Amino acid sequence: MSALVVVFVGLVAGAAVAHTGHLGGDAARTLNIWLLDIALPALTLHVLHDVQIPSNIVLVVAAPYALCAATMAIYLVAARVLGLSREVVAALIAATAVANTSFVGIPMVTAFFGESWVPVALLTDQLGSYLLLNTVVLVVVTAAAGTTATPLAVARATLTRPSMLALVLALALRPVEYPGWLDEALASIGATLTPLALFSVGLQLRVNAVRRWWRELVLGLTVKLAVAPAAVLGLYVATGVFTDPDVKVALFEIAMPPMVAGAILADRHGLARPLPSLLVGVGVPMSVATLAIWSIPLRP
Repeated sequence: MSALVVVFVGLVAGAAVAHTGHLGGDAARTLNIWLLDIALPALTLHVLHDVQIPSNIVLVVAAPYALCAATMAIYLVAARVLGLSREVVAALIAATAVANTSFVGIPMVTAFFGESWVPVALLTDQLGSYLLLNTVVLVVVTAAAGTTATPLAVARATLTRPSMLALVLALALRPVEYPGWLDEALASIGATLTPLALFSVGLQLRVNAVRRWWRELVLGLTVKLAVAPAAVLGLYVATGVFTDPDVKVALFEIAMPPMVAGAILADRHGLARPLPSLLVGVGVPMSVATLAIWSIPLRP
């Protein structure tokens, strides 16, 4: 319950502060530098260092990749049918091709299934969602924004991002025990990610923009909260691995609402503002109901 309170307080507080006009127009972008380049790498270094990797790791980690592939395929078809621009498609992919497996996912797994399943959620998030965010999503966003011209430039930008460097470093340092002060510092810095990320999204949320973006909003939330997770679930059922408890938790993770970090990344590159923040701002509260439904067939 406390996790849900943080989610709603962060979004509402950000929207309320934005309404007062006390902060400048660049406040959210400044805040996003801390989120993507400092808090996220710190959380990665803290969490991934001690996670126990199960024997069925491939099945667990494959879920977010299958979600990303299914989502992108759906949007490519929708772009032709609905005449969506490249910028809009990129914004939809950034926010919804990767699930919110950390900010909302870990608290929701705890609330519905218990703390014992958090390690599976962390692996799905760190080795799935975060890798996708820093590779596939980053490539799509930068290409749509026209900020990179060559595959080499895209690869360099991807591999040198602080969060990607932190991921590699965390894996390399698994045999090494962190000093207590360092682990506590990383945990404290990483703990700022969830509330400040939601606050940042709230700052960018423009409810009056729903009327203009309603078609894209309905499309994005329908795909993210229902259609794409159902497609991946069908794939796992067809291959006969659906009964694995760890797999069920991973599938529950990909049913999470739109990705906050993806929305922030899209906004940083100026894609279809304020659609990415609308997807998160509307999708997070809505997911409380959809996740309750998903938890029934996906209980481990």
